[in-house]
Amino acid sequence: MRTLVGLTASGWTEKARWALDHHRVAYRFHDYIPLIQERWLRKQVAPGTKGSVPLLVDPPGAAVQGSFAIAKRAEELGQGAPLFPQEHLAAITRWNDTSEQVLDVARTYAMPRMLASTGAQAEALPKFVPGWLRRLSAPTARLGMRYVMSKHQVPVSTEDAIEATVVPAYERLRAALGGRPYLEGVFTYADITAAVMLVLARPVDDRHLPLGPATREVWTHAGLAARFPDLIAWRDALYDKHRRT
Repeated sequence: MRTLVGLTASGWTEKARWALDHHRVAYRFHDYIPLIQERWLRKQVAPGTKGSVPLLVDPPGAAVQGSFAIAKRAEELGQGAPLFPQEHLAAITRWNDTSEQVLDVARTYAMPRMLASTGAQAEALPKFVPGWLRRLSAPTARLGMRYVMSKHQVPVSTEDAIEATVVPAYERLRAALGGRPYLEGVFTYADITAAVMLVLARPVDDRHLPLGPATREVWTHAGLAARFPDLIAWRDALYDKHRRT
């Protein structure tokens, strides 16, 4: 069976999972452990290619890397309504570009906060680590987080980046929706990629994205949540209607 390698709390991973689930593509999910599994990850991609997640290890062919490419692969493999209608492809690509920029800032915001939160570090450990050992093992998770920050050149978070990139993106989303349920008139990958970028305002609830309380707090930006409650409500309604797992 195909395997999707990713990070549960990652917006990029969530976009890939949503597309695979929408198209009912069977796969196993492997929660990637940064640093420890880096050598294994490199072996899954072509020589000279930087390994990163999400990564779809697809036995019939080469591994597919990146949420956008995985979503398009899901469309080739699966069933159900298309997420990439040709007439909306340009708009979908633009919204995905915007989402990628916002998620970069979200990672910049969250990673230093993760490093400062022992609770979030404990929650980031693999599921096989027993509860009583999690806080004692938090330094192990902290090493992995530092590695991710170095790998993706994550700088110290600043509110300036949020005001310059995230706020305008959210305002464009609000204007583009204009109170409608979908960006392109029907449900497409544009809605998925736009909805996921709201993780920085507030992650979607545990029914759709199970996160520990400390991790949820790390990703939440109270100021953005207060400024864009309508977008959070739109995102939550979209999940309730279209997020199949």
